Amino acid sequence: MLQHRHNLNNQKLPDMRPRMLMILAAATLMGSTGCLVGGKYSQPTLPNMPAQYAQPASADTSALLSWFNLYGDTVLQRYIRTALDSNRNLLAAANRIEESREIAGLVRANLYPAFGYQLQAGGGQAGTDARRIGAGVDGGALRALGTLNWEIDLWGRIRNNNQAAYTRLLADVDNRNALVVSLVAEMAAQYFLLRDLDNRLAVARRTLTVRQESARIIGERFSKGYVAEVDKLQADQQAGLAAAAIPAFERQIILVQNAMRTLMGLPPGPLERGDALFAQTVTPDIPAGLPSQLLQRRPDVREAERRLEAQFYNIGIARANLYPQFSLTGVLGFASPQLSSLVGGSGFVANGFAGLVGPIFQFGQNKRRIKVEEYRTKQLAYNYEQTVLRAMADVDNALAQYRTFNDEYNVRTELTKAARKSLELTRAKYDYGYSSYYEVLIQENYLFDAELAESVTFQQRLNALVQLYKALGGGWQ
Repeated sequence: MLQHRHNLNNQKLPDMRPRMLMILAAATLMGSTGCLVGGKYSQPTLPNMPAQYAQPASADTSALLSWFNLYGDTVLQRYIRTALDSNRNLLAAANRIEESREIAGLVRANLYPAFGYQLQAGGGQAGTDARRIGAGVDGGALRALGTLNWEIDLWGRIRNNNQAAYTRLLADVDNRNALVVSLVAEMAAQYFLLRDLDNRLAVARRTLTVRQESARIIGERFSKGYVAEVDKLQADQQAGLAAAAIPAFERQIILVQNAMRTLMGLPPGPLERGDALFAQTVTPDIPAGLPSQLLQRRPDVREAERRLEAQFYNIGIARANLYPQFSLTGVLGFASPQLSSLVGGSGFVANGFAGLVGPIFQFGQNKRRIKVEEYRTKQLAYNYEQTVLRAMADVDNALAQYRTFNDEYNVRTELTKAARKSLELTRAKYDYGYSSYYEVLIQENYLFDAELAESVTFQQRLNALVQLYKALGGGWQ
């Protein structure tokens, strides 16, 4: 008996490695050449895409600035960088990218075998009949096993799932890029509005100073009987109108400042100013023939297509569920009732199993799942087309706004010059008694309104260029 046990302990263990390697190689070949039942995704045709957008200038876009360098104001550039570093929505979007990256890694790991181990020690007592039905162990039980589990992706279910996860990662990246574009545009628009309000506040204060001096002079003339009381009252009213505009502009300035600081992740407070409104520099003229393919660089358009592509792979996942799933499981190690005999020929364990599981009758559940995914894909296809159509309208609107606001600003500049000259002449006529003070009031209001409108139009002209860059996905380089 002792000799027999000695022979067992010294016999050569069966070499399972060649057999296991053959199984793994065959399984890998089966997984790599399996049928991808979902088909291959192809990019949708953009709906009714024009060849180009017309605009009067050169068609060469190579020399134009990237849109971040559009703004010559160094203070604005610093604010934009602060917002890109500290905006909470942007930080959350970056965090979502990392989350999606980890999810994609988790899904991709399903393509490969899963290795594990089992360690078990214990014991018990069981009668003969109990042992016959596996109800217990009579004595000790020691196990040290390595395990293998691998689903062979014959029909592309895992590959489709992996591709969908990766595409969703790319969509999250595009979503963050869209937030970057929107954030830069919003910061620039708010800054230009702030400089416009600063300019309008300065206009109101300057107008108040002039009108207060006029009211003082007319008050002195009234006290000496040179003018009627109505002139004095009208002069006071004019000064009051300018004075009332000042706190209104100050209130709006505080709101805009706080909005900008929120974008930068800062608490409420004042902000430093850079160049004055009319000193803001803009890019050279927009080139003619802006290619419509620029829309494809818009992050929101790319994101919409990524979402569509990810959903397309869900159809493949649903179709793969119609077919059986093939899996390999294996156990390699040692098991023995005693520690002294755990490692040896008598305790060696090597088991391998192939499993095949598939549906037979599920009353149409899997087919309905395919239909559900197909309908969801159609919904996202329509959403993609709507995103492209909206992008086309954004570009066309922005081009029209830039052109028309530029023309309007040129007209308003001339109106302001004419109103200023007309007020000078009307005051001179009034001083010499050739016109009534009512004419002076009219010209003062004309000039005040013209200066405010000129400021607003210049700000809108700047914002139109910002919106154009945003509509083109951040520039045209």
